[in-house]
Amino acid sequence: MDINQIIKEAIDIGGKESQKGELACYIPELAKVDPNLIGVSIRDLKGNHFYEGDIEEKFTFQSAGKVFVLARVLKDIGMKVFEKVNYEPSGDPFNSMVLLEDEKGRPRNPYINSGAILVSSMLQGDNSDEKSNSFIDFLKELCPSSDFKINQAVYKSESETGFRNRAMANFLKQYGLIDDVDVAVDTYFKNSSIDLSLSELSRISLFLANKGVNPLTQKRVISETCCRNVVSLMATCGMYDQAGDVALKIGLPCKGAVSGAIVAIVPGKMVITVYSPPLGEKGNSEAGLAMLEYLSKKLEVSIYG
Repeated sequence: MDINQIIKEAIDIGGKESQKGELACYIPELAKVDPNLIGVSIRDLKGNHFYEGDIEEKFTFQSAGKVFVLARVLKDIGMKVFEKVNYEPSGDPFNSMVLLEDEKGRPRNPYINSGAILVSSMLQGDNSDEKSNSFIDFLKELCPSSDFKINQAVYKSESETGFRNRAMANFLKQYGLIDDVDVAVDTYFKNSSIDLSLSELSRISLFLANKGVNPLTQKRVISETCCRNVVSLMATCGMYDQAGDVALKIGLPCKGAVSGAIVAIVPGKMVITVYSPPLGEKGNSEAGLAMLEYLSKKLEVSIYG
């Protein structure tokens, strides 16, 4: 099996599929991104790195960061997280508010926006700067050679247009789930606006494929139980109302982002990350999904296979 050739073939397939998508225009700064950027970065637990395309191009974390925010909070306070946020699929878009009132403000899971805002509020710190910095410190522990910074233009763009997210935070405040709406939402915007590359995304994700231990350093990042929860939720909730389609076609725990990145975990083996900015109607990268489907099939890594 020539994994490098398979990646090249996946890139070719993704390039064609990307023409069907559109950039995330509801965040003005994301509408300025080059739609032709595309890349694949695969890292296995032995430290091997296979890649092709624009893997060093910076993009913002967006919803892919929700996985790592959850991991950071689980590291700090453990399973107490789930006293406030549920762990069930929503069946609705990532920014839906439909269930918040029916379920007394408790978000369905940590990966939809309302849940991610709540989990962001649990980060250590007294204000949004301190909370976001504690998250960035966590990322630097996973990839010490990187200098993770907030993209100020994207942060400003998200903050100026984030009315729906503020509405969700007010629901959470009404039901006593968060203390400060502004701090929670601002932390969420800052974390979403952190710049990183596809190569960095695959590296910081390795512990999720290795039961919570970073295979490059052999240091435990989070407990095995917490890691299982993070990855299981990726499988059931990470792709929102496209989770079933992803389970059938790709068969891996995944988490997408409106910046065009998707991270997929192959437990006990590897991490696969893909990037292409044009999105489908569900808010996930069109090319990214096509590439992951091809890679999963050719590499025979579906967890349901």
